[in-house]
Amino acid sequence: MGWEISIQVRIIAPETNEAIEQVISSLEGFSLNRSEFLEPGDLLIFEMGENIREGLHFLHTASGSGRIGEIFLITPHLDPEVLIQARRAGADKIFVHPFKKEELRDALLQIGERQTPILSPRGKQKGGMMIYILGCKGGVGTTTVALNLAGSLAQLDKSRSVLLTDMTVLYGDLPVLLNINPSPNWGQVIKNISRINANHLKGILSGHPSGFYVLPSPSGLEGEELNPEVVGKMLSLMQKALDFLLIDGGKSTGEISARISEMADMVLLVTNLNHPCIENVKRLFPFFRKLRPSQEEKIRIVVNRYQKNSPISLEDAEKELGKHIFWNIPNDYSSVMEAAKQGKTLKGGGKEICRAFQKLAALLLTNASTQGDKNQPESRLSDKNRFAKLALSLPYKLKPS
Repeated sequence: MGWEISIQVRIIAPETNEAIEQVISSLEGFSLNRSEFLEPGDLLIFEMGENIREGLHFLHTASGSGRIGEIFLITPHLDPEVLIQARRAGADKIFVHPFKKEELRDALLQIGERQTPILSPRGKQKGGMMIYILGCKGGVGTTTVALNLAGSLAQLDKSRSVLLTDMTVLYGDLPVLLNINPSPNWGQVIKNISRINANHLKGILSGHPSGFYVLPSPSGLEGEELNPEVVGKMLSLMQKALDFLLIDGGKSTGEISARISEMADMVLLVTNLNHPCIENVKRLFPFFRKLRPSQEEKIRIVVNRYQKNSPISLEDAEKELGKHIFWNIPNDYSSVMEAAKQGKTLKGGGKEICRAFQKLAALLLTNASTQGDKNQPESRLSDKNRFAKLALSLPYKLKPS
Protein backbone atom coordinates (compact mmCIF):
# COMPACT_ATOMS: atom_id res chain seq x y z
CA MET A 1 0.00 0.00 0.00
CA GLY A 2 2.68 2.53 1.06
CA TRP A 3 0.53 5.39 2.30
CA GLU A 4 -1.16 6.65 5.43
CA ILE A 5 -3.90 9.28 5.41
CA SER A 6 -4.39 11.51 8.43
CA ILE A 7 -8.03 12.36 9.08
CA GLN A 8 -9.47 14.97 11.43
CA VAL A 9 -13.09 14.84 12.50
CA ARG A 10 -15.20 17.78 13.69
CA ILE A 11 -18.52 16.28 14.73
CA ILE A 12 -21.46 17.66 16.71
CA ALA A 13 -23.55 14.51 17.34
CA PRO A 14 -21.80 11.67 19.24
CA GLU A 15 -23.59 8.99 17.15
CA THR A 16 -22.20 10.52 13.95
CA ASN A 17 -18.70 10.49 15.40
CA GLU A 18 -19.05 6.83 16.38
CA ALA A 19 -20.24 5.84 12.90
CA ILE A 20 -17.30 7.63 11.26
CA GLU A 21 -14.78 6.03 13.63
CA GLN A 22 -16.17 2.60 12.75
CA VAL A 23 -15.61 3.23 9.04
CA ILE A 24 -12.10 4.62 9.54
CA SER A 25 -11.02 1.77 11.85
CA SER A 26 -12.12 -0.78 9.25
CA LEU A 27 -9.73 0.61 6.61
CA GLU A 28 -5.99 0.09 6.44
CA GLY A 29 -3.83 3.16 5.90
CA PHE A 30 -6.12 5.70 7.59
CA SER A 31 -5.40 7.30 10.97
CA LEU A 32 -7.69 9.50 13.05
CA ASN A 33 -6.20 12.69 14.49
CA ARG A 34 -8.10 14.03 17.49
CA SER A 35 -7.39 17.68 18.25
CA GLU A 36 -9.28 20.72 19.49
CA PHE A 37 -7.44 22.82 16.92
CA LEU A 38 -7.17 22.68 13.14
CA GLU A 39 -4.08 20.54 12.58
CA PRO A 40 -2.38 19.68 9.25
CA GLY A 41 -3.90 16.59 7.66
CA ASP A 42 -4.97 14.94 4.42
CA LEU A 43 -8.70 15.03 5.15
CA LEU A 44 -11.13 16.90 7.39
CA ILE A 45 -14.59 15.44 8.02
CA PHE A 46 -16.83 18.24 9.27
CA GLU A 47 -20.45 18.10 10.40
CA MET A 48 -22.42 21.31 9.87
CA GLY A 49 -24.95 22.11 12.59
CA GLU A 50 -28.00 24.33 12.50
CA ASN A 51 -25.92 27.52 12.32
CA ILE A 52 -25.27 27.55 8.57
CA ARG A 53 -23.40 30.84 8.58
CA GLU A 54 -20.97 29.64 11.23
CA GLY A 55 -20.47 26.33 9.40
CA LEU A 56 -19.72 28.03 6.08
CA HIS A 57 -17.26 30.35 7.81
CA PHE A 58 -15.41 27.37 9.28
CA LEU A 59 -15.30 25.70 5.84
CA HIS A 60 -13.77 28.85 4.32
CA THR A 61 -11.17 29.00 7.12
CA ALA A 62 -10.22 25.33 6.87
CA SER A 63 -10.07 25.33 3.07
CA GLY A 64 -7.90 28.44 2.91
CA SER A 65 -5.56 27.45 5.73
CA GLY A 66 -3.23 25.39 3.56
CA ARG A 67 -3.29 22.70 6.28
CA ILE A 68 -5.97 20.38 4.88
CA GLY A 69 -5.86 18.31 1.71
CA GLU A 70 -9.58 17.63 1.25
CA ILE A 71 -12.81 18.30 3.14
CA PHE A 72 -15.85 16.05 3.57
CA LEU A 73 -18.99 17.80 4.79
CA ILE A 74 -21.84 16.06 6.63
CA THR A 75 -24.99 18.18 6.75
CA PRO A 76 -28.69 17.75 7.53
CA HIS A 77 -29.52 20.62 5.17
CA LEU A 78 -31.07 19.71 1.80
CA ASP A 79 -31.45 23.28 0.54
CA PRO A 80 -29.63 23.40 -2.87
CA GLU A 81 -28.42 26.94 -2.17
CA VAL A 82 -26.75 25.80 1.08
CA LEU A 83 -25.06 22.91 -0.74
CA ILE A 84 -23.80 25.25 -3.49
CA GLN A 85 -22.38 27.64 -0.88
CA ALA A 86 -20.72 24.71 0.89
CA ARG A 87 -19.04 23.68 -2.35
CA ARG A 88 -17.81 27.22 -2.90
CA ALA A 89 -16.55 27.34 0.67
CA GLY A 90 -14.28 24.35 0.04
CA ALA A 91 -16.26 21.14 0.61
CA ASP A 92 -14.94 18.50 -1.78
CA LYS A 93 -17.66 15.96 -1.03
CA ILE A 94 -21.01 16.37 0.73
CA PHE A 95 -22.94 13.69 2.64
CA VAL A 96 -26.52 14.35 3.69
CA HIS A 97 -27.18 13.10 7.22
CA PRO A 98 -27.96 10.35 7.99
CA PHE A 99 -25.22 9.15 5.65
CA LYS A 100 -24.51 5.63 4.45
CA LYS A 101 -21.32 4.08 5.80
CA GLU A 102 -20.68 2.39 2.45
CA GLU A 103 -20.64 5.75 0.68
CA LEU A 104 -18.15 7.20 3.18
CA ARG A 105 -15.97 4.09 2.91
CA ASP A 106 -15.89 4.31 -0.91
CA ALA A 107 -15.04 8.02 -0.77
CA LEU A 108 -12.15 7.35 1.63
CA LEU A 109 -10.76 4.62 -0.60
CA GLN A 110 -10.87 7.02 -3.56
CA ILE A 111 -8.75 9.46 -1.56
CA GLY A 112 -6.30 6.67 -0.86
CA GLU A 113 -5.91 6.07 -4.58
CA ARG A 114 -5.38 9.78 -5.30
CA GLN A 115 -3.08 10.45 -2.38
CA THR A 116 -0.59 7.64 -3.01
CA PRO A 117 2.73 9.41 -2.48
CA ILE A 118 4.68 10.42 -5.56
CA LEU A 119 7.76 8.22 -5.70
CA SER A 120 11.14 8.67 -7.23
CA PRO A 121 12.27 5.95 -9.67
CA ARG A 122 13.89 4.15 -6.73
CA GLY A 123 10.87 4.28 -4.46
CA LYS A 124 11.76 7.14 -2.10
CA GLN A 125 9.03 9.68 -1.43
CA LYS A 126 9.93 13.07 -2.87
CA GLY A 127 9.80 16.42 -1.13
CA GLY A 128 10.82 19.22 -3.45
CA MET A 129 13.30 21.96 -2.58
CA MET A 130 11.63 25.39 -2.49
CA ILE A 131 13.83 28.34 -3.43
CA TYR A 132 12.43 31.85 -3.07
CA ILE A 133 14.20 34.45 -5.26
CA LEU A 134 13.54 37.93 -3.94
CA GLY A 135 14.88 41.27 -5.17
CA CYS A 136 16.05 43.98 -2.80
CA LYS A 137 14.36 46.47 -5.16
CA GLY A 138 12.91 46.59 -8.63
CA GLY A 139 15.23 46.30 -11.62
CA VAL A 140 18.01 44.23 -10.02
CA GLY A 141 17.39 41.25 -12.34
CA THR A 142 15.44 38.91 -10.05
CA THR A 143 13.53 37.29 -12.92
CA THR A 144 16.73 36.83 -14.94
CA VAL A 145 18.31 35.01 -12.00
CA ALA A 146 15.22 32.87 -11.45
CA LEU A 147 14.71 31.66 -15.02
CA ASN A 148 18.39 30.99 -15.71
CA LEU A 149 18.82 29.08 -12.47
CA ALA A 150 15.78 27.00 -13.43
CA GLY A 151 17.31 26.37 -16.85
CA SER A 152 20.66 25.34 -15.34
CA LEU A 153 19.02 22.91 -12.89
CA ALA A 154 17.06 21.28 -15.70
CA GLN A 155 20.12 21.14 -17.95
CA LEU A 156 22.46 19.56 -15.38
CA ASP A 157 20.05 16.87 -14.18
CA LYS A 158 17.27 15.97 -16.60
CA SER A 159 15.91 13.35 -14.18
CA ARG A 160 14.70 16.05 -11.77
CA SER A 161 11.55 18.08 -12.30
CA VAL A 162 11.87 21.86 -12.00
CA LEU A 163 9.03 24.38 -11.78
CA LEU A 164 9.51 28.12 -12.17
CA THR A 165 6.60 30.22 -10.95
CA ASP A 166 6.09 33.95 -10.76
CA MET A 167 4.62 35.27 -7.50
CA THR A 168 4.91 38.98 -8.35
CA VAL A 169 1.09 38.85 -7.93
CA LEU A 170 -0.02 40.17 -11.34
CA TYR A 171 1.44 40.75 -14.80
CA GLY A 172 4.78 39.03 -14.35
CA ASP A 173 7.46 38.98 -17.05
CA LEU A 174 8.01 35.22 -17.43
CA PRO A 175 5.80 34.67 -20.52
CA VAL A 176 7.45 37.60 -22.33
CA LEU A 177 11.04 36.66 -21.45
CA LEU A 178 10.46 32.98 -22.32
CA ASN A 179 8.36 33.77 -25.41
CA ILE A 180 5.56 31.40 -24.43
CA ASN A 181 1.85 31.62 -23.67
CA PRO A 182 1.65 29.12 -20.81
CA SER A 183 -1.57 27.75 -19.42
CA PRO A 184 -2.63 27.51 -16.67
CA ASN A 185 -1.49 30.40 -14.48
CA TRP A 186 -1.41 30.10 -10.70
CA GLY A 187 -4.66 32.04 -10.39
CA GLN A 188 -6.41 29.19 -12.18
CA VAL A 189 -4.64 26.62 -9.99
CA ILE A 190 -5.82 28.43 -6.84
CA LYS A 191 -9.36 28.60 -8.20
CA ASN A 192 -9.39 24.81 -8.65
CA ILE A 193 -7.11 23.89 -5.74
CA SER A 194 -9.67 21.53 -4.18
CA ARG A 195 -9.81 19.45 -7.37
CA ILE A 196 -6.07 19.24 -8.11
CA ASN A 197 -3.66 16.90 -6.37
CA ALA A 198 0.07 16.40 -6.64
CA ASN A 199 -0.25 13.28 -8.78
CA HIS A 200 -1.66 15.07 -11.81
CA LEU A 201 -0.39 18.64 -11.29
CA LYS A 202 2.54 18.12 -13.66
CA GLY A 203 0.09 16.97 -16.32
CA ILE A 204 -1.51 20.41 -16.53
CA LEU A 205 1.66 22.53 -16.31
CA SER A 206 3.27 24.14 -19.35
CA GLY A 207 6.80 23.10 -20.24
CA HIS A 208 9.59 25.25 -21.66
CA PRO A 209 12.08 23.90 -24.24
CA SER A 210 14.85 24.46 -21.69
CA GLY A 211 13.46 21.53 -19.68
CA PHE A 212 11.51 23.11 -16.82
CA TYR A 213 7.83 23.76 -16.13
CA VAL A 214 6.41 27.29 -16.03
CA LEU A 215 3.50 28.58 -13.96
CA PRO A 216 3.11 32.34 -14.53
CA SER A 217 1.14 34.93 -12.62
CA PRO A 218 -2.38 35.74 -13.85
CA SER A 219 -3.38 38.93 -15.62
CA GLY A 220 -6.21 39.26 -13.08
CA LEU A 221 -7.60 37.27 -10.16
CA GLU A 222 -11.23 37.52 -11.33
CA GLY A 223 -12.58 38.02 -7.83
CA GLU A 224 -10.51 35.23 -6.27
CA GLU A 225 -9.17 36.28 -2.87
CA LEU A 226 -5.41 35.91 -2.60
CA ASN A 227 -4.20 35.40 0.95
CA PRO A 228 -1.21 33.73 2.64
CA GLU A 229 -3.21 30.61 3.51
CA VAL A 230 -4.32 29.98 -0.07
CA VAL A 231 -0.80 30.62 -1.38
CA GLY A 232 0.60 28.22 1.22
CA LYS A 233 -1.79 25.49 0.11
CA MET A 234 -0.84 25.99 -3.53
CA LEU A 235 2.91 25.92 -2.84
CA SER A 236 2.58 22.81 -0.67
CA LEU A 237 0.88 21.07 -3.59
CA MET A 238 3.70 22.08 -5.95
CA GLN A 239 6.35 21.00 -3.47
CA LYS A 240 4.84 17.52 -3.30
CA ALA A 241 4.82 17.19 -7.08
CA LEU A 242 8.26 18.52 -8.09
CA ASP A 243 11.92 18.20 -7.16
CA PHE A 244 12.67 21.92 -7.36
CA LEU A 245 10.26 24.82 -6.98
CA LEU A 246 11.75 28.21 -7.90
CA ILE A 247 9.64 31.24 -7.02
CA ASP A 248 10.28 34.62 -8.60
CA GLY A 249 9.10 37.01 -5.90
CA GLY A 250 10.05 40.33 -7.46
CA LYS A 251 10.52 42.92 -4.72
CA SER A 252 7.44 42.09 -2.62
CA THR A 253 7.66 42.16 1.19
CA GLY A 254 3.98 41.88 2.11
CA GLU A 255 2.02 39.08 3.78
CA ILE A 256 2.31 36.81 0.74
CA SER A 257 6.08 37.25 0.65
CA ALA A 258 6.28 36.52 4.38
CA ARG A 259 4.36 33.27 3.93
CA ILE A 260 6.60 32.15 1.04
CA SER A 261 9.73 33.04 3.00
CA GLU A 262 8.59 30.89 5.93
CA MET A 263 7.94 27.90 3.65
CA ALA A 264 11.08 28.19 1.52
CA ASP A 265 14.16 26.05 2.09
CA MET A 266 16.35 28.90 0.83
CA VAL A 267 15.85 32.60 0.06
CA LEU A 268 18.12 34.07 -2.60
CA LEU A 269 18.16 37.82 -1.97
CA VAL A 270 19.23 39.48 -5.23
CA THR A 271 21.04 42.82 -5.22
CA ASN A 272 23.38 44.95 -7.30
CA LEU A 273 26.56 46.58 -6.02
CA ASN A 274 25.35 50.15 -5.55
CA HIS A 275 24.45 52.19 -2.50
CA PRO A 276 20.63 52.20 -2.90
CA CYS A 277 20.61 48.40 -3.24
CA ILE A 278 22.95 47.86 -0.29
CA GLU A 279 20.73 50.08 1.88
CA ASN A 280 17.65 48.13 0.83
CA VAL A 281 19.30 44.82 1.70
CA LYS A 282 20.08 46.20 5.16
CA ARG A 283 16.40 47.16 5.58
CA LEU A 284 15.18 43.72 4.53
CA PHE A 285 16.94 41.74 7.25
CA PRO A 286 14.77 43.20 10.05
CA PHE A 287 11.76 42.08 7.97
CA PHE A 288 13.02 38.49 8.03
CA ARG A 289 13.94 38.65 11.72
CA LYS A 290 10.44 39.87 12.49
CA LEU A 291 8.97 36.78 10.84
CA ARG A 292 11.12 34.46 12.93
CA PRO A 293 14.76 34.73 14.04
CA SER A 294 15.63 31.45 12.32
CA GLN A 295 14.40 32.82 8.98
CA GLU A 296 17.57 34.85 8.65
CA GLU A 297 19.66 31.67 8.48
CA LYS A 298 18.15 30.61 5.15
CA ILE A 299 18.90 33.92 3.36
CA ARG A 300 21.68 33.90 0.76
CA ILE A 301 22.77 37.23 -0.75
CA VAL A 302 23.33 37.05 -4.51
CA VAL A 303 25.01 39.93 -6.34
CA ASN A 304 23.70 40.18 -9.89
CA ARG A 305 25.43 42.10 -12.71
CA TYR A 306 28.72 41.88 -10.85
CA GLN A 307 31.70 43.75 -12.33
CA LYS A 308 35.20 43.42 -10.95
CA ASN A 309 35.86 47.15 -11.40
CA SER A 310 32.72 48.17 -9.51
CA PRO A 311 33.20 51.20 -7.19
CA ILE A 312 31.83 49.00 -4.41
CA SER A 313 33.78 45.74 -4.05
CA LEU A 314 32.37 42.48 -2.72
CA GLU A 315 34.50 42.92 0.40
CA ASP A 316 33.19 46.47 0.95
CA ALA A 317 29.61 45.28 0.55
CA GLU A 318 30.15 42.48 3.07
CA LYS A 319 31.57 44.93 5.61
CA GLU A 320 28.69 47.33 5.05
CA LEU A 321 26.07 44.59 5.40
CA GLY A 322 27.79 42.57 8.08
CA LYS A 323 26.82 39.55 5.96
CA HIS A 324 28.59 37.13 3.65
CA ILE A 325 27.80 37.43 -0.06
CA PHE A 326 26.93 33.92 -1.10
CA TRP A 327 27.13 34.24 -4.88
CA ASN A 328 27.76 36.65 -7.70
CA ILE A 329 26.47 36.60 -11.28
CA PRO A 330 28.76 38.42 -13.74
CA ASN A 331 27.39 41.30 -15.77
CA ASP A 332 26.77 40.21 -19.37
CA TYR A 333 24.01 42.46 -20.68
CA SER A 334 24.35 41.44 -24.32
CA SER A 335 24.04 37.70 -23.60
CA VAL A 336 21.03 38.20 -21.33
CA MET A 337 19.24 40.43 -23.87
CA GLU A 338 19.98 38.07 -26.75
CA ALA A 339 18.56 35.12 -24.82
CA ALA A 340 15.48 37.17 -23.89
CA LYS A 341 14.85 38.11 -27.53
CA GLN A 342 14.86 34.43 -28.46
CA GLY A 343 12.75 33.38 -25.47
CA LYS A 344 15.57 31.17 -24.17
CA THR A 345 17.65 30.75 -21.06
CA LEU A 346 21.41 31.25 -21.13
CA LYS A 347 23.40 28.33 -22.51
CA GLY A 348 27.00 27.71 -23.42
CA GLY A 349 29.53 26.71 -20.78
CA GLY A 350 32.20 28.97 -22.27
CA LYS A 351 30.60 32.15 -21.02
CA GLU A 352 31.37 33.25 -17.49
CA ILE A 353 27.74 34.11 -16.72
CA CYS A 354 26.64 30.62 -17.83
CA ARG A 355 29.25 28.97 -15.62
CA ALA A 356 28.08 31.06 -12.65
CA PHE A 357 24.51 29.75 -13.00
CA GLN A 358 25.68 26.18 -13.61
CA LYS A 359 27.90 26.17 -10.53
CA LEU A 360 25.10 27.55 -8.36
CA ALA A 361 22.77 24.87 -9.73
CA ALA A 362 25.45 22.24 -9.05
CA LEU A 363 25.59 23.22 -5.39
CA LEU A 364 21.82 22.90 -5.07
CA LEU A 365 21.86 19.53 -6.82
CA THR A 366 24.69 18.30 -4.58
CA ASN A 367 22.51 18.97 -1.56
CA ALA A 368 19.38 17.50 -3.17
CA SER A 369 21.11 14.26 -4.23
CA THR A 370 21.22 12.95 -0.65
CA GLN A 371 18.71 15.16 1.16
CA GLY A 372 16.64 13.22 3.65
CA ASP A 373 17.99 9.79 2.74
CA LYS A 374 20.77 8.09 4.68
CA ASN A 375 20.80 5.02 2.45
CA GLN A 376 21.17 6.49 -1.00
CA PRO A 377 21.71 4.09 -3.90
CA GLU A 378 25.10 4.17 -5.56
CA SER A 379 23.82 6.00 -8.64
CA ARG A 380 22.48 8.85 -6.51
CA LEU A 381 25.75 9.08 -4.59
CA SER A 382 27.61 9.29 -7.88
CA ASP A 383 25.31 12.17 -8.82
CA LYS A 384 26.32 13.92 -5.62
CA ASN A 385 30.00 13.41 -6.40
CA ARG A 386 29.56 14.63 -9.97
CA PHE A 387 27.79 17.83 -8.95
CA ALA A 388 30.19 18.38 -6.04
CA LYS A 389 33.18 18.23 -8.41
CA LEU A 390 31.56 20.85 -10.62
CA ALA A 391 30.77 23.04 -7.61
CA LEU A 392 34.34 22.77 -6.33
CA SER A 393 35.64 24.48 -9.47
CA LEU A 394 34.41 27.82 -8.06
CA PRO A 395 36.51 30.94 -8.57
CA TYR A 396 36.33 31.72 -4.86
CA LYS A 397 35.88 29.79 -1.63
CA LEU A 398 32.37 29.67 -0.23
CA LYS A 399 31.86 30.66 3.40
CA PRO A 400 28.78 29.90 5.48
CA SER A 401 26.24 32.71 5.54
